[in-house]
Amino acid sequence: MIAASLDAWLAWLEGLHPREIDLGLGRIGEVADRLGLRNAAAPIITVAGTNGKGSTVACLEAMYRAAGYRPGAYTSPHLLRYNERMRVDGEALDDATILDAFRAIDAARGAITLTYFEFATLAAAWCFRSAEARPWLLEVGLGGRLDATNCFDADLAVVTTIDLDHMEWLGDNREAIAGEKMGIARAGRPVICADPRPPYRIAERAEAIGAPLWQLGRDYHYRAEGETWSWWQDGRDYAHLPRPAWMGDAALANAAGAVMAVSGAHPALALESPAIMQGLAAARLAGRQALVSGPGAGWLLDVGHNPSAIALLAERLAAQRVVGRVRLAFGLMARKPLKPLIEQLAPVVDEWFVLDLDDPQSHSRAEIEAALTNAGQTVIGVGDALMARQRLEASTADADLMVAAGSFRVVEAFMRIGVGACNGSGSGRN
Repeated sequence: MIAASLDAWLAWLEGLHPREIDLGLGRIGEVADRLGLRNAAAPIITVAGTNGKGSTVACLEAMYRAAGYRPGAYTSPHLLRYNERMRVDGEALDDATILDAFRAIDAARGAITLTYFEFATLAAAWCFRSAEARPWLLEVGLGGRLDATNCFDADLAVVTTIDLDHMEWLGDNREAIAGEKMGIARAGRPVICADPRPPYRIAERAEAIGAPLWQLGRDYHYRAEGETWSWWQDGRDYAHLPRPAWMGDAALANAAGAVMAVSGAHPALALESPAIMQGLAAARLAGRQALVSGPGAGWLLDVGHNPSAIALLAERLAAQRVVGRVRLAFGLMARKPLKPLIEQLAPVVDEWFVLDLDDPQSHSRAEIEAALTNAGQTVIGVGDALMARQRLEASTADADLMVAAGSFRVVEAFMRIGVGACNGSGSGRN
């Protein structure tokens, strides 16, 4: 493949492999070995889970930066630019660096075809090795056991909350899904579980492979305390920790797991308390309950799109309704169940604007409007993000909160029209 631009490469990558999702480690492992990427000698923390992966990586990244490290962070999907997926020392990699990685991977793969995500995972590893990033922070894309990120052996594995999502790939119950997530664990290497209701499969798998397990609520604990929070385990405690801006009380479980990861679970990855405090204060995560300026109480952008994530959003919106209306611009991808999410949000939303995402993989606006009407909800408009912004901002009172939520695509659409930070364009939404 010869292309001059990142956009051209990304368009080509989308058609390189015959299937968008093709779980398995054979293809990517072979190419990784040809490139020597599994001998990079950098410590690796891999994060799996249904919700909270991005939050956990953001906290880890900020804490390691505060300690003077240059971590490499690999996350997905992106909101506006593909480059957001790969960061070194908190900065997204530039096009030229990513293109160098793509060319090296294309030359090494020979006749092997790779999915879009497999190519991206190898590119991140290639860039991290070139930049001498330490540690590598890898967010699992789908599941864990057969995810592309799992071709790299984690020195420390973190499993966040487990919920029912991607059931066509991972199983139809929490135990089965937990088993897939625990595929990132390695024998003799520590595992941290930040799920407050851990499926039994977590401990079962850890014991089976001899991986030390640190379980939230058993081996370490946290407590929300207004604007701050506390964390403790036997022999160590932190009081008055800064609360990452996007985290409600329940979501602090993700920050607690990140703190456990740097508090002695793996001695070689441990940090001192000043870096923990400074990192948590500096941690940022675009699109996760991000409050940005606007009329009334402003806009809240949230990419949550499954029951656990929507529950966290509903928790925040319930408090807002005490002082003003909640007015939600909502869209959802078709692979997500519509009715259960509407049922979760209905008690805390006053008015709905149904978004047309102009995407064949999303629920149609007619489907969403019909479901809302059947649920007795008030629909005040239907249209694209610009129409929603104009309609909501024109009639918002001082205490009202405007919300854009339901998927990454919803938040992307609003950021592109100037709600929140906008960092330019970029193709490839896989």
